[in-house]
Amino acid sequence: MAKEGQSITLNQEQHKAFMDYLATTRHPERDTLIYLLTYRAGMRIGTIAQLKIGDILDTSNNVKQVITLRKSITKGSKTTMAYISHPELQESIVEYVKLLESKGKRGRVQAASNLFLTQKGYPLSPNVASQIMLKHYNKAGFEGSSSHQGRAGFATNCLKKGMDIVAVSKLMSHTSLNTTMRYIRHDQEELSNMVAKL
Repeated sequence: MAKEGQSITLNQEQHKAFMDYLATTRHPERDTLIYLLTYRAGMRIGTIAQLKIGDILDTSNNVKQVITLRKSITKGSKTTMAYISHPELQESIVEYVKLLESKGKRGRVQAASNLFLTQKGYPLSPNVASQIMLKHYNKAGFEGSSSHQGRAGFATNCLKKGMDIVAVSKLMSHTSLNTTMRYIRHDQEELSNMVAKL
């Protein structure tokens, strides 16, 4: 059925299809990780693009479960937390770090280095990261999507799993519940099923 309002939110089947698509792209590890940071951790593309390796790895080079997002890279310039503990996301980080290490001169990534780089080795800008994800959504057949697609999916999935909206709002770093509400997507079939169960 047609979707109402804003762009669609990927269901589990569509998520798997998109992951399969990302595996075929020119930079599969990088682009998959960018997507999963939105879809599994609810992070903003602008923040993701500015992450340093030290933001996601501890001093022993292990992947963190919770990361502190510096106010210099967040919307609203406030220090917040991101929870990157989802197994699919953790696995993606490990694979991406292995790739970085294989390309590094000493086989070890540097904490102060940018996590995401362009093909020419420059830091990936928020604008370029947004364009990359938008291009992938369109090529994968999800026209009408935006760079916030994964973030919207994260919020919707949290609520469908029974998490209360206040907790979701905190995870999304929103100052208002009304802002969080705008990320929640329901299609017509889903709404019809909900009403039928009343």
